[in-house]
Amino acid sequence: MTIAKLDTGLWATGIGLAPGQEHSWTQADQNYGQVRWFVAHPLALPGTERRLEVTHVGEWVSATRARTINVVVRNVGSTTANYGIFVAQNV
Repeated sequence: MTIAKLDTGLWATGIGLAPGQEHSWTQADQNYGQVRWFVAHPLALPGTERRLEVTHVGEWVSATRARTINVVVRNVGSTTANYGIFVAQNV
């Protein structure tokens, strides 16, 4: 069995996501069969709790066969949050 190689890094950043609100991120020209994991990391000062969730990861293919991925981040905390979305994907 061959172990897959992973590429990781910062995928997007969000500023000022209010409690209960969502940001939606898209990226076009994705490869077929590529596996991706996403996590939203809140940026928080000491003594301040921030809570985020990746609530949706979807992919669609256009009539021209272009693949687009969509990631939705929701603020499930009680204070406004800034954050980074990190991705791990097979290469």
